[in-house]
Amino acid sequence: MKPLIGLYEEGTHNVVDIPHCKAHHPNINAAVELLRQGITKLNIEPFDEDEGTGELRYVQMALTTYNTSIPASERYKNGKVQVSLVWNSRNENSHNFEKLNALANFLWRNGGPRSDLRFIHSVWANFQTSTNNIIFGNRWRHLLGESGFWEHVGGIDMSLAPSSFGQANTRAFDILLRKLQKYVPYGASVTDLYAGAGAIGLSLAATRKCRSVKCVEVNKESKLSFEKTVERLPNHVDSSISWHHADASDEPLSWLMGSEVVVVDPPRKGLDASLLDALRNISSLERKAKSSPESSDSKVKDEKRPWVLRSLKDSVQIGSKPTLEDSGSLPQTLIYISCGWESFKEDCMTLLSSKKWRLQKAHGFNFFPGTQSIEVLAVFKRGEAASLKKKKSGKKKKRLGRKHPSI
Repeated sequence: MKPLIGLYEEGTHNVVDIPHCKAHHPNINAAVELLRQGITKLNIEPFDEDEGTGELRYVQMALTTYNTSIPASERYKNGKVQVSLVWNSRNENSHNFEKLNALANFLWRNGGPRSDLRFIHSVWANFQTSTNNIIFGNRWRHLLGESGFWEHVGGIDMSLAPSSFGQANTRAFDILLRKLQKYVPYGASVTDLYAGAGAIGLSLAATRKCRSVKCVEVNKESKLSFEKTVERLPNHVDSSISWHHADASDEPLSWLMGSEVVVVDPPRKGLDASLLDALRNISSLERKAKSSPESSDSKVKDEKRPWVLRSLKDSVQIGSKPTLEDSGSLPQTLIYISCGWESFKEDCMTLLSSKKWRLQKAHGFNFFPGTQSIEVLAVFKRGEAASLKKKKSGKKKKRLGRKHPSI
């Protein structure tokens, strides 16, 4: 039986076969076709979600155009594909691991650097036996090809492991980042929430010479990519840079403190309720924070909460820690990147109705050609929007015309 490889039909788990997707890079379409051939030739059994049987559950394909050995104008058409095979077993010791290895070797032999096509960058395996909707399990293994996967976006070289989130349309993402950078003042202190591997925060550190950049991300797998990217930052970057393994919804005020700009890039569902609530009540929270006599050092010393201790343990600090001179202040600028239009509209109305934020600017980006999906970049500033009515100046207007002489 011919395997179906594509995307889920909206609102279902029915796979729609897309052999020649016009929105995908041609080399991803070629890799999909090669995978289809390998599945058929090696009798790989596709996963049956209802029965919980089968071998190959999902496949993730990512394209990199990073290749400094060829002219920039030729890099896109020569993009290479990283293939991640999600295998229905706990680990490499499973009885069907040899079939996984055979499939990886088939892809490498027919699409790797020694083949005529040469469009496969690397092959990875992920092991997943869960019955829920989570795509990836916790165990990864690099099988073939290069282990490092890089892309140049926002003025920096960005490392992306297959386990960390990355934008599929890197050219559109680069345009968005260049636009975003213009709204961040030079030397600002920045907090990047839902940061992933830190692409946004690190690009700001490099291009806006930020005083400090704090990245917060719930996926611990992104830490390694963050560290690799930091190693390739330009030499002129001397910001205080940190990455924290934490959920932005857990006491979000602690992440906002001391920042002039906060950048949020949430999943499709939008901002977590606790973070949205903190932003709605930011003025009162700021007054409360400034009046608190307890120092940040004593708070860290006496900290007992498990999620905070875990964040401190898993954090990465590059350069000196930020000074405490502005530790009681909260952001004056909120930059919101959204991939979910409906959730963004709700969050936007909540922020504006609080009268603590005003929408300064919004931009739309077409990340997925041929669909109705748009990526939104919105910039909010603290304070109410200015009234359209002119305020009375209190000065008397001069009348035009001749002045009659007194009698």
